[in-house]
Amino acid sequence: MLFGSAVWAARLADDPDYRVAIARQCGVVTPEAELNWSSLEPERGRFDFTGADSIAAFAKATSKTMYGHSLLWHLSIPEWGAKALAGERDWALVRRFLSSVVPRYRDIAHGWDVVNEPIEPGDGRADGLRRSPYLDAFGPGYIERALAETHVLDPAAKLYVNDYGFDYAIAAEDQRRKSMLALLERLLKAGAPIAGLGVQAHLDLTKQAHFSPIVLRDFLNDVGSLGLEIRISEMDVKEADTAQSFEQRDRAVAEAVRAYLEVALANRAVGSVTCWGLSDRYSWLNTGEILNRGLPLDRDFYIKPVFNVIRLMLGQRAGLADA
Repeated sequence: MLFGSAVWAARLADDPDYRVAIARQCGVVTPEAELNWSSLEPERGRFDFTGADSIAAFAKATSKTMYGHSLLWHLSIPEWGAKALAGERDWALVRRFLSSVVPRYRDIAHGWDVVNEPIEPGDGRADGLRRSPYLDAFGPGYIERALAETHVLDPAAKLYVNDYGFDYAIAAEDQRRKSMLALLERLLKAGAPIAGLGVQAHLDLTKQAHFSPIVLRDFLNDVGSLGLEIRISEMDVKEADTAQSFEQRDRAVAEAVRAYLEVALANRAVGSVTCWGLSDRYSWLNTGEILNRGLPLDRDFYIKPVFNVIRLMLGQRAGLADA
């Protein structure tokens, strides 16, 4: 089992406590934004690999691997790229981006989130795909095409589709699960070189009453039965009540993660767990001066109950693997 965290290049450079914690606790790192198209090519033809290169160098220096996140994502297309895709509808734009990025990190990338968040049943399509510049320009086949191109550029890497909203027994997420399973079945039928699914697992305590171990178990079983690997790719917990004591808040977060991982790690298709950040100091869920306490370490990098839950459950999974 690989355990890892999303990371920011600037924080690795500027915060020694952060750097030490990532080096000590993680076996794999995922760039939060440094590999996005908008970060790498903010102007047409002008690439800037500074941030991504620094994360790759950190990973090599600390004997870690890296998940490449994310190549095609509707929210990370540079403004010029969105206009070009709409006007030119030329796949050469995508091919040039992929060929500029993927080979550069093929010696450190354990896998790639080739297409990020392609599902949105609310957009009204029968196939549940998200309406995006990629879909508008190239149709549903853009996903197979991107997987095939990336495989040619990095044949040894595991290639994933990554998405959210599979965690709770509510109507919207039920439809998301159905749409994703249909997409995965279509990709496999088309012979796409997909290794697995990234399940983001952004848990939300306001929805925790709707958590169903059976629903999650069945979904993960359905994905695994297709012969696909599953990554828990972006796990964190959004709190429901930040007015409670730290002890109460931390207990609720730990319990939600325990319930989730108890189901997920019972499935042998699940091969890794990555948190979307390691310390509350840098959670994307923070609002103003209120820090969300949904990550393994607190703002001062001290271990919280959820850290111990993750460590215990990964250890139990390792013990089962050794048995």
